[in-house]
Amino acid sequence: MMLSSDSVYERLNRIFRDVLDDDAIVLRAETTAADVEGWDSMVNVQLMLGVEQEFGVHLSAGQMQALHNVGDLVTAIVSRAA
Repeated sequence: MMLSSDSVYERLNRIFRDVLDDDAIVLRAETTAADVEGWDSMVNVQLMLGVEQEFGVHLSAGQMQALHNVGDLVTAIVSRAA
């Protein structure tokens, strides 16, 4: 079953809210770490682990560095989970 982008955003919002302990987070395609208070390199590791567990996909360090925003992450998840 193919993941929809909407489904991925919904699940990512939950992961980000849990990791950052902020229920007000609403991710958009253009969202970057600079837009989310507390999203630093340490939190990024937790977020990526959460993504891997939630979606069953693995992103290498190089693939993670190539992500410029949440939209890129969603695209990566959808393409790997297909």
